[in-house]
Amino acid sequence: MPKRADADPDDQSLGSVDPALHPPIAFPEPDWQWFTARTKALGIRDPGPHRPVLEALFGHLCGVNRWLNLTTITAPREYLKLHVLDSLAAEGDTRLRHLGEGEPCLDLGSGGGYPGLPLALWHPTVPWVVADARLKKAEFLAAAARLTGLPRLTARHLRGGQTKSAATDLFRRCQLVVSRAMGRCAAVLAEAAPLLARHGHCLVYKGPAYAGEERAEARSACAAMGYRPLGERSVALEPGDPERVIVAFERI
Repeated sequence: MPKRADADPDDQSLGSVDPALHPPIAFPEPDWQWFTARTKALGIRDPGPHRPVLEALFGHLCGVNRWLNLTTITAPREYLKLHVLDSLAAEGDTRLRHLGEGEPCLDLGSGGGYPGLPLALWHPTVPWVVADARLKKAEFLAAAARLTGLPRLTARHLRGGQTKSAATDLFRRCQLVVSRAMGRCAAVLAEAAPLLARHGHCLVYKGPAYAGEERAEARSACAAMGYRPLGERSVALEPGDPERVIVAFERI
């Protein structure tokens, strides 16, 4: 992929999030078969019906990434593993198996759209919001949401702490907030607190280093912010990989 400085300034796709200018990129068959096998091994529902949408999202992400810093992951298998499969690592959590179809679920600090876009594809009857505090990324997310064809998936320009004044329709209404790669867990909980309904859940994606100081920091902050910790679930995307840790909290 060319460097941004080397890009053709007359290329109409630069500066645009229009999916028509960033067409789908087909996954090589060995990469797709690997992904299918890994989803099966992790107990995730068959991804086959979602392949065309995932290829459209991949092409859109790679195209917009030429001018907007969204990801360093642009190889097909790495994308399938480190964005899509990693997002779906939360599927083993019982909270995702029992989502209601009324109140929204929100991906806070969604960036390139993960974990929110895959989770919305796997739970299409639930209202999902992918949100980012940066306007350009929120515009990208709105275009990506349209690519999915999901009528209940929307994008918002939103910082969690501003919910009461800037997004009153989401204030204390979300049944679930998820967040990946958004900083330390205690800071994520603070951003999510105004969004979550009472007894709503927050799932934070962390790495194995979470087990140290960050865990203690998050747990000590829970009472002041109105949470209780529920537990942790570890998943290895491939045998031998460092474990992805999904940390669950309930707003009380």
